[in-house]
Amino acid sequence: MSAGATRPMATRGVLGGFLVLNVVSGTVAGAMQLMVPLFALQLLATTAQIGMIRGISGLGLLLLVIPAGFLVDHFGARRLFLLGSLVGTVLTFAIPLSQIPLHLLALQGALGLFASLKSTALTSSFFSRIREMGIARAGWYKGSMSIGLSFLGPLLAAALTQALAPEQIFRLLAVMTLLPIALVFFFHEEARPAARQSGLTAGIRAQLSDLRALLANNPLVLPLLTEAAAGGCFAAFTAFIVPIVVLSLHLPGGFASVLTSLEGGAFILTVFLAGGLIRHLSPLQLYLLAVTVTLGALIGLGVPGEVFRVAAFSVVLGVGLGLFNLVTAMRQGLIKGEKGKAVSLFGASIGIGLCLGPLLGGQVGAHFYPSAAFIAFVPVFLALAALAVREARIHGPALALAFRGGPVGEAAEA
Repeated sequence: MSAGATRPMATRGVLGGFLVLNVVSGTVAGAMQLMVPLFALQLLATTAQIGMIRGISGLGLLLLVIPAGFLVDHFGARRLFLLGSLVGTVLTFAIPLSQIPLHLLALQGALGLFASLKSTALTSSFFSRIREMGIARAGWYKGSMSIGLSFLGPLLAAALTQALAPEQIFRLLAVMTLLPIALVFFFHEEARPAARQSGLTAGIRAQLSDLRALLANNPLVLPLLTEAAAGGCFAAFTAFIVPIVVLSLHLPGGFASVLTSLEGGAFILTVFLAGGLIRHLSPLQLYLLAVTVTLGALIGLGVPGEVFRVAAFSVVLGVGLGLFNLVTAMRQGLIKGEKGKAVSLFGASIGIGLCLGPLLGGQVGAHFYPSAAFIAFVPVFLALAALAVREARIHGPALALAFRGGPVGEAAEA
């Protein structure tokens, strides 16, 4: 078999490895994100406290994501993924020991801290191969993660709640976190990291300098803010759909997994099937479509209603967030250079969203009613729409060319 014939097969193998690893990792995380609010309610946490518990994991991600990008570039993704996974296993075992919401808050913060090592390592590895795998598949990264995070994981949690106590479920999930460790060798073969020429502090300073240059030479403000807003909106949904189901709809907490799976299924289908829209719509048109769909979902979820209405707008929200992911993933995939640095920027944005989104929603929900948490995001996305129109006036033609195969920004010419 010729080298030209084996190369597509090798590329498919790399892509398949990432997809399997993402699905498995996402399934564990998806079950966790449903079980934590349920366990918080068992500890008598308020709506505002649930928002803090969900948001603190984003704060941990934000604190470590900049040095994590430096560490990926210098020590390799595989080692950092293993370290983050092993520490996460230990911390997950400790969750059932929580006696008050404050204990759960501390553990979630620590989990988020080490989750940044895993996510930065995995993301940088994927996007370092994205041009080889095809830029149109950039959205497949988050899409495959969402198969577990938003679909299989919640369904698993719902099934487990019918048979096991929450403490037993967390112990089982801790054991399951070992599965991605076994699959980590699906990573592509990495070049040996360059030897360190300076200490960690100097390296982080250099990382920050490179990040500033990356921001200065690329139109990344909008995609970074979009990643933060979409991540915060998703985190708020997974945090507050549980109290909405229990306190407003008066249904068993496990039913929240059905709504989460509906939202996740819509997100996944959008990411995998709607990539062709980029050939028919300009970047601005696609972005404004995402804003319109998402705003409709937020308003629909923010008005109290029966279960079928909540389910319908959960699906609409998944479609809107999926459209946003198409835009941000393609923008991220078009950046050349060391992927650890670009991933650090997007990881920091996600961390900000995961932290502030549930906090914002929790405060609004505590002062009004639980589903009002979604209304808090309406002005955020309206502001992003205005920023998108402004960006299109400056970078519109270049971005349209880049989305169809051309370079974007000075970084693409490096």
